[in-house]
Amino acid sequence: MRKLRAFCFRLLGLFRGRRADDDFAAELESHITLHTDAGIRAGLTAEEARRQALIHLGGVEQTQQAHRERRSLPWLDSLLQDTQYGLRTLRRSPGFTITAVSTLAVGIGACTAIFSLVNAVLIRSLPYGEPQRLVYLFTPNPRLPVPVEVMTPSYADFFDIKRQGHSFANMSAFEQATFHLAMDGSVERVSAARVDENFFETLESTPEIGRSIGADDNQPGHSRVAVISHALWHSIFADRADVLEHSLTLEGVRYRIVGVMPPEFAYPSSSDLPYGNASVKATHIWIPLALTPKQKAEREPGSDEVIARLRPGISVSKAQSEMSTIMVRLDQLHSGDFGRGWGAFVENFMDNAVGPVRPLMWLLLGAVLLVLLIACGNAASLLLARAANRMRELGMRVALGAGRGRIIRQLLTESLLIGVAAGVLGIGLAYVFLHILLDLDPGDIPRLNEASLDTRVLLFTVSVSLLTSVLAGILPALTVARVSLNGFLTSGGGGAVAGTHSRSQNALIVVEAALVVVLLAGAGLFIRSYLNVESVTTGFSPSTVTMNVGLDERYGTPQQQGAFFRNLIGKLGALPGIDAVGAVNYLPLSHSESLGFFWVDGFANQKDQMAEGRLVTPQYFRAMNIPLVAGRFFAEDDASSPARPTIINQQFAKEYFADRNPIGGRISTDEKDHSHWSTVIGVVTDVRHLTLEEAPQPQMYSPGYELGAAYIAVRTMRPPSAVASEIQRTLKSIDPNLARGDVHTMGDLMSEATARRRFQTTLLGVFAAIALLLALVGLYGLMTYSVSCRTRELGIRMALGAQRTDVTLLVLRKAGFLLGSGLVLGLACTWIATRTIKAFLFGVDAHDPATILSVCVLLAVCGFLAALIPARRAASIDPMQALRTE
Repeated sequence: MRKLRAFCFRLLGLFRGRRADDDFAAELESHITLHTDAGIRAGLTAEEARRQALIHLGGVEQTQQAHRERRSLPWLDSLLQDTQYGLRTLRRSPGFTITAVSTLAVGIGACTAIFSLVNAVLIRSLPYGEPQRLVYLFTPNPRLPVPVEVMTPSYADFFDIKRQGHSFANMSAFEQATFHLAMDGSVERVSAARVDENFFETLESTPEIGRSIGADDNQPGHSRVAVISHALWHSIFADRADVLEHSLTLEGVRYRIVGVMPPEFAYPSSSDLPYGNASVKATHIWIPLALTPKQKAEREPGSDEVIARLRPGISVSKAQSEMSTIMVRLDQLHSGDFGRGWGAFVENFMDNAVGPVRPLMWLLLGAVLLVLLIACGNAASLLLARAANRMRELGMRVALGAGRGRIIRQLLTESLLIGVAAGVLGIGLAYVFLHILLDLDPGDIPRLNEASLDTRVLLFTVSVSLLTSVLAGILPALTVARVSLNGFLTSGGGGAVAGTHSRSQNALIVVEAALVVVLLAGAGLFIRSYLNVESVTTGFSPSTVTMNVGLDERYGTPQQQGAFFRNLIGKLGALPGIDAVGAVNYLPLSHSESLGFFWVDGFANQKDQMAEGRLVTPQYFRAMNIPLVAGRFFAEDDASSPARPTIINQQFAKEYFADRNPIGGRISTDEKDHSHWSTVIGVVTDVRHLTLEEAPQPQMYSPGYELGAAYIAVRTMRPPSAVASEIQRTLKSIDPNLARGDVHTMGDLMSEATARRRFQTTLLGVFAAIALLLALVGLYGLMTYSVSCRTRELGIRMALGAQRTDVTLLVLRKAGFLLGSGLVLGLACTWIATRTIKAFLFGVDAHDPATILSVCVLLAVCGFLAALIPARRAASIDPMQALRTE
């Protein structure tokens, strides 16, 4: 026995350490000596005989050099041996390999896809020079109940801040706009911006062709130049090199093209400005702002946005302090409709653009990381089960002298191979997932559509693959490394470690179940919130067809505007199948708003009372199907009546006519002179104008057709697609030089208003479903493995009289205990985690009992189904066969 054991150790030593190196060198030198002696006997000198021996052996010097290199890097030799051995063992178990790789690949692919979104929105550099130095300037006024980012400096304040401020290297004011672009006999509406001479300089963005807008271009009378986007250059001019020799016709005026911006530049867009023009998805034309001396001196709100670049070394807080000091002096010069009280607010460019969506992106990344952890847990459970089945092999290696370090290294190498394969497959899955995510793009997340698998994302994937390899392999490796030689020999090859494996796998299932509970609870709360938003009472019909109509400079007077809209509404109303046609200057959910001061006769009015105001045509309420609560709708005569009637909503009546009949009440919209009254003739139901999630505010409606830009509302029983073309043809027949507006239904606008919530709810729901599936697969695998390990025990139980039902319940009780433990741990984690998502919820409490109960029931039912098959398999064991197998 001692001789056999010594022989085994000698065989093992031939492949290990210094002994193998010495034997190789000795054998090689003996061959060289043998051929050298033969050459000397043949009459050669010693040096020539050795040289001929080396030539005869062929490449032996290279072989010796390679061997010396291998001796200097023993870890590389060991790594190559472990890799080759790992590949062979994984190839011999294709079922295990495919399952482990696929499990990890799903987690890595999903994590990579979400990180690509985070990278595009929060991390990737903007196409501007040093974007961290860019800031927005705002002048909030406490009298105006609007978000801080809505109020920008007046033009007079802008130029004063520009002259007096020392914190800003450059400043620019600009306005968003839409123009009618006439090309080749057709008219299209394009998104544009009026910018000053410092706009492109402030952003440090230069055209790829031509030049930008300069100071001379911004002088009135010299402003007929335009810079166009790369996309417009491609679509209209087919990338022609002589584009600077052409011009554009905007609103009937010709603008000479002086520059073309790079493909990545489309600022400003709706996703860049949370309170900007929502219809401007991406800017395609920039023309000079060209302010007159009178406009430069106005103290009323002017520009849409003011952007500035901080000087090097100047912080946002220092710029804020300086601007606040300047605005204290400038506020004394204000005396217009809004009076005084103007403040200062400096906000970082990125915080303004991505601040509202930053929590969402981190939430999605956190959720997908939980999915990845569950995938790692499943892979670790699979590796534990496989290691248990290899205990005879691993135990023999320990018995022959393998140290714990070598066993751990071998198992970690196999785990690394699985992780690398999963990473490669995960990149393919990420490509598919990313395209699906981009199809779900809600349209209001900055640069989300620019997400791609760039170098940073691929490096992230490599890092995640390596990390998951370690996480999945470290527990099995450490568990196996604790094997005792005496325990292994006395257990007959594995019984001593079965309990350790079982405890580790049980712990993994408990943790996985807890993570699933957290994800399911979050997804349930998001789903409840989304359904609550979808079920709110909007106050209008979703089937109403709408179209935006913007008049150009040819309709400069109220009389011309009124005549146009009377004609358009009359012709549309005469179309077959049209029940009612109306128009409004600010359509619900169109991201446009109008606030005005008012005074109610007979009410204890407060200073700075404001309400939403709308100018509507008489048939607007019928076209939108807005119900009448009291009084009457507008009649045609009301649009030109000097009596100036008005209609209010329920919220207005509740707040300002709480103890009296609003019909006949009087309201003045002149803050200074209350002698001009409008009489309330009707009360309509509340309408959600800005978003579906904000409660309706007091609203006032006035009659009229004098609309410079309006939304046409059409109520019809015909399909919207059939009506859309007729509406556009009617508009073209009245004025072919007006761009045909986009035709939508109010239902389309509702869908757009809930797009971001639908996006986040869908993703979180999918992550929760994947997590649940992975956890159930892990539970199923654990129960199956447990039954296989307890075959002899279960056979003895059945041989002693245990019924099949008893065996089934035995397995189900274990599964129930694991799920129950995970559920308790998960609920505790959920109680903490859901506090962080309160801002995302609508109409549901973060600890909603119904959601928590639903999660418990869902996990219990799915867990029962996952454990039922192994339980039934255990109940079908033949006692005699089980005993013979053992």
